[in-house]
Amino acid sequence: MTFRQHSLSLDRHAIRRFHANTIFHRIRIEPNTSQAEIIARTGIDKSSVSSIVNNFVDLGLVERSAKKASNGRGRPSEGLVIAPTAGILVGAQVEANKIEFVACLLNGTLLSSVEQGFDGTLAGLDSSIRDGFNAVIKATQSSAKVLGMGVCLPGLVDNAGLLVHVPVLGWHDVEVTARLSTITGVPVFVGNDGNAAAMAEHTFGSCIDLNDFLFLFSGSGVGGGLFLDGAIYRGAGGLAGELGHVKVVPQGRFCTCGSSGCLAAYLVESAIIEEIYKLSGQQLSHFKDILDIAERGDPMVLNVLDHAGVVLGSAVSSLINIFNPPLVVLSGNLSSGRKFIENGLDRAVQRLAHPAMLSRTTIRFAENPNDMLKMGGVALALDGVTSLDGMRVAV
Repeated sequence: MTFRQHSLSLDRHAIRRFHANTIFHRIRIEPNTSQAEIIARTGIDKSSVSSIVNNFVDLGLVERSAKKASNGRGRPSEGLVIAPTAGILVGAQVEANKIEFVACLLNGTLLSSVEQGFDGTLAGLDSSIRDGFNAVIKATQSSAKVLGMGVCLPGLVDNAGLLVHVPVLGWHDVEVTARLSTITGVPVFVGNDGNAAAMAEHTFGSCIDLNDFLFLFSGSGVGGGLFLDGAIYRGAGGLAGELGHVKVVPQGRFCTCGSSGCLAAYLVESAIIEEIYKLSGQQLSHFKDILDIAERGDPMVLNVLDHAGVVLGSAVSSLINIFNPPLVVLSGNLSSGRKFIENGLDRAVQRLAHPAMLSRTTIRFAENPNDMLKMGGVALALDGVTSLDGMRVAV
């Protein structure tokens, strides 16, 4: 029994949900795998695997197929595959001024994508989600059933799906799950964008076979996720993983969360743009503009990005010293700006991380950062649909 399973020993429902998600993940990444192979790879007991697989088959999410023995002899065993007609998942990534939608099959195959404008208000959220949901489904040109929708939000979301706080939009205590389910007519699963992106890295990206890693990204906000022992670590109420609010500078810059010295106050796109404006008077609009100037060798911009790398390295060092992770994944603008922040990051990590822990940690820049951030909502929906919680599965 893993540490996570032990910690959930008094909650049979949570264990079954964890098992169901794990089993579906194995079927998805290893098409035609057998129940015996699932048992061997996951360590989940035979009766649980059999029961959960039967549920997936009954719901039409998984199909059984004949599987020949590897040596070509004996009776064929039974393989398991994701049903090609099982349905569609929709993901939505909410940012300060836009919402990006994607529609996928259960195996992660992208069918369509749509970007919708957003005015930052709750009423605007309702209309943008409705319009974007309908547009991305129409763009698939498919009549398949929509099984669920995952919505990534740039703020705190608790275990009950309550949106506790979105600093960048000024929202507090919004019952967003029920609100959006009514609008779309399908089960909706909401979550923090950092946690969702970490789930996407595990589900579709470079961390498919890893049970432990830390994920950190920057863009219009800074967030992250703690993927520990095969699942997102959510903490006592589901609010864990706010890595953008790790304190890096005592009494430093003010942050949108109301505190000061947060990592986000130094790495968020708007903060870097503001710093460049203060130092040079250059008025930039996007992180891409910053990278274009850095490529031309502007010494002031290069210095600003190098300092951002040093601040990032301070935060990463603290995370390494606390969690001793095998892998730290850096995504979003952190990955796009790798060329200009990596040296500062390395200097800080070498100076601040405990050598014994650092020697056991790899720091990796995400290969397809924007793709995985967009897939966060799909990862949320897939997690919800395959949890086998009867109220969550669209049948």
